[in-house]
Amino acid sequence: MVDLHIHILPGIDDGAKSLKESVEMARMSAAGGVRAVSATSHGDFSFYEPEEYLKIYGKKLEDFCRALKEEQIPLEVHRGMELMVNESLLKAGQKGPLPGYGGSRRLLVEFFFDISRTTALKWTDELLAMGYQIVLAHPERYDFAKRQPEALEGFWRRGVILQVNKGSILGELGRRAARTADWLLSRGMAGLVASDAHDPVLRTPDLEETARVLDIYYGSSASRILLERNPARILEGREL
Repeated sequence: MVDLHIHILPGIDDGAKSLKESVEMARMSAAGGVRAVSATSHGDFSFYEPEEYLKIYGKKLEDFCRALKEEQIPLEVHRGMELMVNESLLKAGQKGPLPGYGGSRRLLVEFFFDISRTTALKWTDELLAMGYQIVLAHPERYDFAKRQPEALEGFWRRGVILQVNKGSILGELGRRAARTADWLLSRGMAGLVASDAHDPVLRTPDLEETARVLDIYYGSSASRILLERNPARILEGREL
């Protein structure tokens, strides 16, 4: 499996708090059948200067990869970031390239949960016009989508890849998020599933149960498509 949304770098956001915890998450991922992750730390450029933040991120990534090598944990780690879409991000995108998966122009983005559908679509269109491809993190968790799941069709029709969270599928993020995740999965609109893990205890990177649930409820090839094939294609820059 390939996990393209995980907060595994230590001390940079609300994910892993220490290098020890990061290594524990990595060991859990590898033991559960994950071969590669993208270390998608939160990136909100209204709080940080992009250049300075990317330097901090790069150093954390380097230290983490060194620790994995020392511990002999067989996990590939790729660059990535979960970018908060706001006016600051759009301005940064006009000045220079934004950090996508592996340095590509495929971005993992998120919005504040209470954003309106109109504003979310407007900002999405601006990023698409800059030549970026968009992977939208946990669309099932936005208030407008929980009220009206079909509101996500506009994103899907624009070619936005919808990334559903493990916790929503397992009912750990509320009934309405679970219902909206089911709506997307039942219609084949979800492009991939990821852990969005933050720690090794509560929001863990273990995807084994999620894979079983996907195959039981959405078809025997669901986990292979959503946890293996599509995430790998995103890293490789290929079409889904």
